[in-house]
Amino acid sequence: MHDLDSMFSPAAVAVVGASEGTEKIGGKVLATLMKHGFAGQIYPVNPARAEIAGLKAYPNVSATPGPVDLALIAIPASMVPDCVQECAQKGVRAAVIFSSGFRDAGEEGARLEQRLKEIGAATGIRISGPNAEGFYNVAEGVAATFSPAINIDKGQAARADRIGIISQSGGLGFAFFNRGRRSDMSFSHIVSVGNQVDLEIAEYLEYMVEQPQTRVLMMYVESLRNPARFLRAAERAADMGKPIVMVKVGRSKAGQRAAQSHTGAIAGSTQVADAVFAHHGIVMADDQDRLLDTAAGFARHSLPQGSRVAIVSASGGTAVWLADACEAAGLELPEIDQERQARIAEFIPEYGSPNNPVDITAQGVDGYARSLAILADAPYVDAIILAATFAHERRLVNEGQAIAEITRRIDKPVFLYSYTLPSEKSLAIMQELGLHCYTSLQGCVHAIKSMWQYQQFLSSRASRRAPARTSGQLPQQARALLAHSQASLCEYDSKELLRQYGIGVPREELAATADEAVAHAQELGYPVALKVQSPDIPHKTEAGVVRLALKSEEQVRQAFEEVCVNARSYAPQAQLRGVLVQPMARPGLELMAGIINDPDFGPMVMTGLGGIHVEVLEDVALEPAPLTHATARSMLQRLRGYRLLEGVRGQPPRDIEAVAALLVQLSHLAHDARDKLAEFDVNPIFVHEAGQGVTVVDALGIPAVSGR
Repeated sequence: MHDLDSMFSPAAVAVVGASEGTEKIGGKVLATLMKHGFAGQIYPVNPARAEIAGLKAYPNVSATPGPVDLALIAIPASMVPDCVQECAQKGVRAAVIFSSGFRDAGEEGARLEQRLKEIGAATGIRISGPNAEGFYNVAEGVAATFSPAINIDKGQAARADRIGIISQSGGLGFAFFNRGRRSDMSFSHIVSVGNQVDLEIAEYLEYMVEQPQTRVLMMYVESLRNPARFLRAAERAADMGKPIVMVKVGRSKAGQRAAQSHTGAIAGSTQVADAVFAHHGIVMADDQDRLLDTAAGFARHSLPQGSRVAIVSASGGTAVWLADACEAAGLELPEIDQERQARIAEFIPEYGSPNNPVDITAQGVDGYARSLAILADAPYVDAIILAATFAHERRLVNEGQAIAEITRRIDKPVFLYSYTLPSEKSLAIMQELGLHCYTSLQGCVHAIKSMWQYQQFLSSRASRRAPARTSGQLPQQARALLAHSQASLCEYDSKELLRQYGIGVPREELAATADEAVAHAQELGYPVALKVQSPDIPHKTEAGVVRLALKSEEQVRQAFEEVCVNARSYAPQAQLRGVLVQPMARPGLELMAGIINDPDFGPMVMTGLGGIHVEVLEDVALEPAPLTHATARSMLQRLRGYRLLEGVRGQPPRDIEAVAALLVQLSHLAHDARDKLAEFDVNPIFVHEAGQGVTVVDALGIPAVSGR
């Protein structure tokens, strides 16, 4: 038995603060629980009433005559902690607290919430809320909420496409249910998490993933209290093939303001969260309609095995618009072979089109079912959209049964899209036939795209699962470099960290005097670059302490003096470690890579093409560390500028394998130094022709506060 079974499937419920009528929250909770068919025992608790809603009332929870599994609490905040304590003493297993006025109401509210937390920890009673809107276990009729949004008279078909909702906003969570039921979607649970004094999003997700009647998880998330636990639950969902479709709000860039490295400035909280969620197969949506459409796609259809879509429509304009939307989403519209085109042409007018998109025109008799039958076994089609007007039920009366039978028979998804609002009779017929109707063109296309991406995620999980790295793998020399108290690691030390992880760095030498600089330049070979090394000057170009392409002894001596003077002028108190002398790198395609240690999700690796692609277009890819070689290659392929690596306009292909290897090695550093390294830049990296490797030109490390 799961710890939360007694909450979601109680045998007896006490409603604390119950009242007659529905003017007050307690009255609404009691009325809702009774209305939706709860079969267990209900105990209204109100010291001022002997009877409420035809049920015997009790002065307190202790006075209830039998065991109580769940308490629903709607009383003033000041009274709640004592009530929860009494519930725990009675043996109540769980409490849902609807009351507000806790940490969002000043010091006294925060004190009350802290007391609730202590009671839960001491007694083991599980607490949902406070400031929650409750939950609804649909299949068992446990409507532990005051939300009127669940009052949808649509019936609840006993089918296998149930969706579970977990929401940090009670209003939105129940709104999803309300909108979804109006579109004939089927739900298993809806839960509002409230202030999460005890039960939090990750634990609800753990529970709901294991429910056999739940096939898809729908989530509204503002923040995660325990990101690691949440991601473990997401991995479990992926193991079971249960998609998570999520809206994430609060996508602030405030965390970027204090970033010192280029990587940190680009990889803000939003980008990191998106990358982590994508890595775990979580499907993101940007509004509630898109959320519902995507969840419906997963709930009602098998996953497409490819990105190739066929469109059948009676409206030429709709067909073209759908085709544009599919191609914009990265989906393909393959041409239909001549034999199938000929078969379609037999039953559509001459002014129709038998190619993809298929335009059967308004005159096509039984055109949807017959086209579907012809396209169903086409090996080059992975999903089919039937776009029609269902403002009248005529099409469905004539073809609905045949469409439903073919849809059930084939192993590829068939999406019905109505470009007019469907009539009530049409919706009733589709419900009876087990068909779902999309009323948003973009929502339909987004659902297909999301399902295809999820299929790719499932099929590539094994190749993206990096071998576990144990603690203590950070080399001793790397540990020593990161142990010193300093604002940043100068380039010389940062490159030594890279060497410790097998990342090749050209030979370079540190000079304390102009004479040493000249000697090193002659040994390394002209032309050379000079760079001041100081942990207090992380951005050398801004300080004017870099000189490039020096070709003679005279230029090296002059440059040495100039960069030293500039360093003292720029940061008089800076600790100067010397001047780095390095040979000028041979040219290549400019790329950058980096590490950021996110406070919620841990070490991340970022890469992107250099120059305008990073600075202006923010063309970057992020992944959690450590990486596999396949993941590293995938990162590069996701860049909009990836074709530059492949070679365009007469330029040769670049050494993509060497870049991928560098990213994997960098990810090992990110993982092993996660407690000691906050940010790290390898920028720029020159990528040479295929087979000729890469050249690391510069590097910068920012130690973590705890690592100083």
